[in-house]
Formats: sequence, C-alpha cells, structure tokens
Amino acid sequence: MRLLLVSTALVAVVTALPKPKAAHSQERDIIYRPAKRQAKVIPVVVGGPQDTFVPNSVTAAVGDIIQFQFANGNHTVSQSSADIACTQLEGGVYSGHIPFVDAQTDVGTFNMPVTTAEPMFLFCATGPHCQEGQVMVLNPTSGQQVLDYTKLSQATTKSVDGTTAVGGTAARIALTAAAFSPAPVQDAAAPPPAEAPPAPAESAAPAASSAPAAASDAPAAAASSAAPIPAVLTGILS
Repeated sequence: MRLLLVSTALVAVVTALPKPKAAHSQERDIIYRPAKRQAKVIPVVVGGPQDTFVPNSVTAAVGDIIQFQFANGNHTVSQSSADIACTQLEGGVYSGHIPFVDAQTDVGTFNMPVTTAEPMFLFCATGPHCQEGQVMVLNPTSGQQVLDYTKLSQATTKSVDGTTAVGGTAARIALTAAAFSPAPVQDAAAPPPAEAPPAPAESAAPAASSAPAAASDAPAAAASSAAPIPAVLTGILS
C-alpha cells in the first residue's frame, strides 16, 4: 500500500513539471525572408559627338534608377507609345531640354526610377534627332523591338515635344563622375587671309611737258639728218 502511494506521488510530480518544447517547434517560429535586392543606378549617355542614346537598350528591375547623363548638344528624354514614335505620350516621362556646352565642368542628369517591367519607349525631341534615330527602349522584349521602334521613328517627319518635366528628378554631377568624355572643343574657324593691296598705277608723263622736249630735239635731228656739203662747193664758198 505504501509503495502504491509513493508511485502515485511520483507520477503526480512528473505530470506537474513543465514539458520541454519539441526542437522542431522552434523552427516553426522562424520566418525566412529572402535578402532584399539593392537597387541599381544605370547610366545612359544622351547625345555626344553623335545624337544617340548609349546604350539604346536597357534591361532594369522595378526600383532601379536610370540616370540619363546629357552630353554635347541639347537633348531631352521623352516617352512615346510603341506605335506613335517621336510624339510625347500624355502623362509620360519628360526631362525637358538639358544642354551641355564646351568647357562645361559638370553634367546635367535626369534620374528616372523604374516603376514597371513593361517596355518603355523613349526619344529625344530636339530638332530632327528622333528622325535621325536618337531613340531607346527600356526593358524591350527583344532586339527586334528596338529595331522596329528605330525604323518607326525614322519614318516620321517631325517630333512633338513635351511641356513640363515629369517622371524623374533633374540634378548635376561632376564631369569626372560621368560615364562619358565630352567631344573635343572645336577651334574657331580662322579668318580668311587679307587680300594684298593693289599695286599703285604708273603715272603718265604730262603731254605738255613732253612737247618742248620734242621741239628741242627737232633741230638736232634736222642737223644730223642734213647731207654733207661737197668738197667742190666748199672751195668756192671759201
């Protein structure tokens, strides 16, 4: 009987003790999250010795920033639709005109955050730049899409510009931090050589002054032209 009471007491004590958690239950409390991708800043050069976007095709993720760096000339970053090239899309990205001049020590930029993985069609609205092929495609589905958009832009006759900058932030960076070297400064054209002054005209002798000379020379000429006197006559005369 005493043994039964002791056993019952031990069972009661063991039952009252807290039970340790299973090892695998702690794992269920841990939430695994993948490391967040760091956004990239992707430079694109606009303009330069040739009116282009370099590169003219970029693949970027949502959250990345396209940093357009404006080189020689005066250029824009303007968004169009896929089927109407060289015409500002209503509500689309627009940088405004950002110039770069010779001897400039900083560079104008337009920082555009990528908000969609869908293709975006961009062009320069300055003068005939779009018609000359200054276009690019962000997140193209293929290289053929870039080629088709380029051909479409070259078939247009004029560009339709935007009015208010939207879709990015304008800023400036040092030229040494830019992704390009500016085109060499063009020397001013040398002026044409001055024409040699005309040679002075020879002055003609006055006609009045030459007449007396001619007259004074007449007796000498007559004397020299007279025939000599025959010797017979010379004796008679003497």
